[in-house]
Amino acid sequence: MVLSLTQPSLLGMLLLLLVSNVLQWENVSSAPIQDNEVENGAVSLKDLFNHAITLSRTTNNITMEMRKLFFSDDFSSKMFKKIVLGFLKDKKHMIKTLNSCHTFSLHTPETVEEAGEMSLEEFLKIILSIVYAWDNPLHHLVTELRGMKGAPDEILLKAQGIETLNKELLKSIMTILRKVHPGIEGNKDYPVWNDLESLQADDEELHFFALYKLFYCLRVDAYTVDLYLKYLMCVLVGGDICSSVKF
Repeated sequence: MVLSLTQPSLLGMLLLLLVSNVLQWENVSSAPIQDNEVENGAVSLKDLFNHAITLSRTTNNITMEMRKLFFSDDFSSKMFKKIVLGFLKDKKHMIKTLNSCHTFSLHTPETVEEAGEMSLEEFLKIILSIVYAWDNPLHHLVTELRGMKGAPDEILLKAQGIETLNKELLKSIMTILRKVHPGIEGNKDYPVWNDLESLQADDEELHFFALYKLFYCLRVDAYTVDLYLKYLMCVLVGGDICSSVKF
């Protein structure tokens, strides 16, 4: 993935991410694109990418805000800070744990050069696989938060929002894929998430550790999808978006 923990400089960035709780985001909304508009060819490729990137950027921003809430709210702050302190004491354990996100099994480009070696179809299918891979975890996240005693309404609402955005993003990426390659079917062969048992555990520490890992992995993938969509828009459409593509 983009945030490979094998690189020392990125390890430092991760440690900063772990202890930082000053995260702000700008709420961006976008009207949904109607199916009949796409079928009639009324929506340009640029408009489709703008819509998808708005969805991915909003998902990315809400995910960061959720992490901030988990570190600051009495409901979870004690357990999340305990997890961070444990990681800081045992970096090998931290690296092993945070390199085990279910989507990390995908072969994803880490540089612009690697991305350029892939076909556009292959690149789009990678993005699609990442987004598909979060459909099930987000469903269970919302279910668990809804049943957790003391879970703030604000966190639950944000989780529900991300689940909705992810479903909309799936449709948006499929629309782009079919416009770039008419008649092609999307790849639904995506990595399987295996942390449900931990997320549903009665043991409080194991339960919150599963939540922590889920939000970390979601944060990485939300960033990755947003970056990859910007890269593809730069390649296929061009324009100012190219200045924001930094692997």
